[in-house]
Amino acid sequence: MRLTARVWGMAALAAALWFVIGLVQRTRAGAALADAAVAELPLTLAVFGIAVIWTLLRQGRNR
Repeated sequence: MRLTARVWGMAALAAALWFVIGLVQRTRAGAALADAAVAELPLTLAVFGIAVIWTLLRQGRNR
């Protein structure tokens, strides 16, 4: 299993989607934009890591 550009790209896409959705939800609930962004960062990093692992596992299974 290799960390290719596809793996990084899919993980970044998943993390960006998670971040934007969380940011919208928190700002609609009344949080300030900066506070919402800081609050979303830890989970966004976790989603990124999980997405890297998930993509690697899927690549290994499809070979």
